[in-house]
Amino acid sequence: MLKGRGLIAFIVSFLMLILVFGIPGTAAASDTVTIKAVPLYRCWNGTVHWYTTNQEERDGWLASGFNDEGIACYVSPAPLPYTVPLYKCMLYGDMYYATSSAERDAVISQYGFSYQGIEGYVIPANDTYYGDVNVNRWYHPESDHSDGWEWLSGETFVSSSEMDRHHFYQVPAGSIPGYNYEGVVFRAWDSPEVLQKIKVTAPNGKEALKAGDVVDINWNSYIDEGEMNLYYAMDGPSSNTLYKIEEELPNNGSYEWTVPNKAGSNVVIEARWLYYDNETDAWAYANDTSDSGFSITGSGGILKPGIIINPNLPLLKVFPAAPTGLTVTPYLSSRLDLYWKDNASNENGYVIERKTAGGSYAQIASVGANTTKYSDTSAAIGTTYYYRVKATGNFDSGYSNEASGTLFKFAVVPDIDFAKLIPGAPSGLAAAAVTNDPQAVKLTWQASKSDIGGYIIERKSGSGDWEMTSTVGADQTSVTESGLALNQSYSYRVRAYSLFLNSDPSNTVVFNTAASSGGSPGGTPGGSPGINGRVDLDFFIGKASYNINGSASAMDVSPVIKESRTLLPIRFITQPIGAEIQWIDAEKKVIINQGSTIIELWIGKNKAEINGRSVPIDPDNASVMPLIINGRTMMPLRFIAENLGCEVEWIPENSQIIIHYQGDKLDPQPEPPMDQMDPQPEPPMDQLAPQLKPSIDLSPGLTFKPL
Repeated sequence: MLKGRGLIAFIVSFLMLILVFGIPGTAAASDTVTIKAVPLYRCWNGTVHWYTTNQEERDGWLASGFNDEGIACYVSPAPLPYTVPLYKCMLYGDMYYATSSAERDAVISQYGFSYQGIEGYVIPANDTYYGDVNVNRWYHPESDHSDGWEWLSGETFVSSSEMDRHHFYQVPAGSIPGYNYEGVVFRAWDSPEVLQKIKVTAPNGKEALKAGDVVDINWNSYIDEGEMNLYYAMDGPSSNTLYKIEEELPNNGSYEWTVPNKAGSNVVIEARWLYYDNETDAWAYANDTSDSGFSITGSGGILKPGIIINPNLPLLKVFPAAPTGLTVTPYLSSRLDLYWKDNASNENGYVIERKTAGGSYAQIASVGANTTKYSDTSAAIGTTYYYRVKATGNFDSGYSNEASGTLFKFAVVPDIDFAKLIPGAPSGLAAAAVTNDPQAVKLTWQASKSDIGGYIIERKSGSGDWEMTSTVGADQTSVTESGLALNQSYSYRVRAYSLFLNSDPSNTVVFNTAASSGGSPGGTPGGSPGINGRVDLDFFIGKASYNINGSASAMDVSPVIKESRTLLPIRFITQPIGAEIQWIDAEKKVIINQGSTIIELWIGKNKAEINGRSVPIDPDNASVMPLIINGRTMMPLRFIAENLGCEVEWIPENSQIIIHYQGDKLDPQPEPPMDQMDPQPEPPMDQLAPQLKPSIDLSPGLTFKPL
């Protein structure tokens, strides 16, 4: 017979305290939280032990005659990277805990226990690293559920006292009279402190430091995921003003800190950890500070202020976006030109760092905000240098990609035809459609007959200007360009480039993408309207699939719930009902036009305009507003749909939204180009650099030749 069979279910209680800052593009559902352990209460009525994490339930037991035996241990109310669910089952008051779903299913199917759900989250019994205490289990041999079943069938009577003596859970191991020891069931915690444990070990108080000293900050943690960040405070552990030291450090380690030129007598170090949990849609947070303050004696020199964390600023406004597309281009033998893409809107400037092979990065320069170029005139000829760039602000961004470059020595050589340095143009450019992707084109051409560095692909739409879209190496004579707008005409040409010059363009080809159609790739809304212009739409929270008049289609992003309201890319509603939509990037504004109705909404604003009249998007919740989430513009579904004459129905059992529209538009209107719908990323700058290679105006009869 199976031993250890019943335990009471733990009621999961989420004690999540909102801390420091919000998460970009999200509302309260994704706020940074602190996860703390919750107590597992134990009560006893003289024969049976019951357990719960619900204080109200515990109080009800006490009122009915149970004795309070305190807290057995602490468990996590939410899943952490190293935890497992604690399943609860029950039979005749006997509570049975298991961390194995197979064990849970066995006591349910073989012995008639009922499943009570997940009480909390704990450490597996064999994991000795994270948990603080062992939770042991005992079983009373006089307790026999099979006898209980016989009694129920009228064959045998078992006293209630015998049936009550079943399983007992306790932290300290040892002998309990009348019970058989069954070992460790799981590991838990002995206090309600933050479960992700961090410990600052140095400087940890009483140290006397002076500005300019180089000291080791040491810390350790129980954490093996997420990122560790270091800060210092000048006014003790309870300070709300923190100055950045470094971020994205190992979770266990040491950091060499140069003590700042800022005098103070109660300085502390804080180690702070962040981890995003996909199951809870939350940023878990943990920290530890020095046990007491240490002193810093200032040098009296110029003080460079630290970076202050403002707890009221969302992360989107604190952390600048990292630059991308870093390239390095030599200019004769005089300099190396660096180019990158500026992705930030809140940077103070950019820091350029350089190293040689086998060396360490060191800062060589800084430039102002909105800068995308730097010329390194200190580079030595013949040495290969490696570069990286980061944005600076209230916090620093991550680094760009690494890029390298080398200067070569050139000499002036007379009587060489300069025109010979110009590479020959590629020829025979052709464009072809790509199977299963109506938003892509494959370009092929014949190679240049010159010694070249590679090819530049240029594109324009209509009468617009030529723009470079990508580059390929000299050994490639084809490229596939994707992400084109449907029902659009594009012109293409190709140039060859060498160290200094670009060739003349190839022949020009024109490529027309397919018109928008049902179920097309890229998330283009498909389907067709019903009889008499009626349109029925079915969306599901968390699912990219949806239905248009019963016909299955798919989006490239799923609807989400923020602030208890559904958001999704609104074109999946507007297009099937024939509304027109326009994106104004300069204002971060969306304009929706349906007959005589014009709706204007702005990213991050909780008010909209309908035919020029300002109205709240949600009178009951000022936090409901359009958001950009993962690069996509997400709009409040109900507000827009109802103001376009649709009926909206919410089916909570299925997390389903049903939209009914009865109109006189029988055909969906063509969708605006995607670049008008959602902000799209620009091509990486590493694809743009070749156009920056300058032409060289030389004196007659002179050219440059590498030595």
